Amino acid sequence: MQIALVDGMAGSFESLRANVVEIASKLEEKTAVPAVKAQLAYLQAIQEVSFWEGIHLDLLEELRLRLRNLIQFIDKQQRQNVYSNFKDEIEGIRLGDVVVVPKMTGPQYEKKVREYLKAHLDHIAIGKLRQNQPLTPDDLEELEELEELEELEAMLIQIGEEHGKTLLASVLQRTESPSLVHFVRRIVGLDRSAVQALFAEFLQTRNLSSAQIRFIETLIDQLTAQGVVSPAALYEPPFSDMHAGGPDELFAGKDAVIEGIFSRLESLMPDKAAG
Repeated sequence: MQIALVDGMAGSFESLRANVVEIASKLEEKTAVPAVKAQLAYLQAIQEVSFWEGIHLDLLEELRLRLRNLIQFIDKQQRQNVYSNFKDEIEGIRLGDVVVVPKMTGPQYEKKVREYLKAHLDHIAIGKLRQNQPLTPDDLEELEELEELEELEAMLIQIGEEHGKTLLASVLQRTESPSLVHFVRRIVGLDRSAVQALFAEFLQTRNLSSAQIRFIETLIDQLTAQGVVSPAALYEPPFSDMHAGGPDELFAGKDAVIEGIFSRLESLMPDKAAG
């Protein structure tokens, strides 16, 4: 970034700046680490547009020094080692154009959207999705045209200001969400009582083993937290920890239970269900 700033390479600077903002966002989650917690306010400031207004070499150098010993605390699968071997060279002094910093990066926008959704659980569309209630008696294919959902979409676009539509589309793509409904459900989760009611039929039967009950309870936990669980996920941890053969073998001989679990999962998929 320092080199890009000196050479006036606005494109390179912005790309690198976005990386640094994302690093700060990931570090912010590591407050259990004392060294990170001590820099928490600084890490949060880095993610704000105001931090980058009037940025100059001295501030970038301070940024480098304050972050370099914290990078080690980012999960290994989320970071990449970079090795450098170069010497500083003074090639003269010249004037350059000021780097124009966009108001918001993708990671910044996504963070603000997540915070907004979690802070507005009483919004009519969000509330209905959490309670597994249909937004309309019509088929879910028409959800995108609903007034409640359009209002929510408008609010999320407004968060991104003039680039809101592009930023929202980028978030949906990055999170592999086929629709806004799917994305919102994944962020706000499902109301636990609504999920329990959906699977109560199985838990109330007295012919399930402790492992089978634990499987269903784990599924309830996952749906409460994530809002959506794909059928394929039932063959992966933590479900496969209960039986390596998946639900087919765990519930062998209880075809009605197996079919019921998968049909209920299907009904909870935001783009295919009525809830």
